[in-house]
Amino acid sequence: MAATPIILRPGEGRSIDLGNFQMSVKATADQTDDAFTLLEADEPPGFGPPMHVHREAAEAFYVVAGEYIIFVRDEEYACPAGSFIRIPPGVPHGFRVGQQPSRKLNLYTPAA
Repeated sequence: MAATPIILRPGEGRSIDLGNFQMSVKATADQTDDAFTLLEADEPPGFGPPMHVHREAAEAFYVVAGEYIIFVRDEEYACPAGSFIRIPPGVPHGFRVGQQPSRKLNLYTPAA
């Protein structure tokens, strides 16, 4: 593990303005010796990327607030607050935010 602890309080982290929503970088590859990357996203209703694949890293989601529709291969899952989802490397996936603004944590292992 990295020699320096990471301690962030609510609202802290490097903010990324992505136009219609915000992301906050909580931990980077450099800070975790490439073990993981952690992001927090506040996203608007209906937002979502197209289906995609991460070849080198697993991606995990933890739904903090709202609801996400998670797509894995040809299946669809409604995931309200409190849901945890892990997508192994190489698995096609995507998501769409439900009908209200939503927040999630994204964890990539190893760091991506």
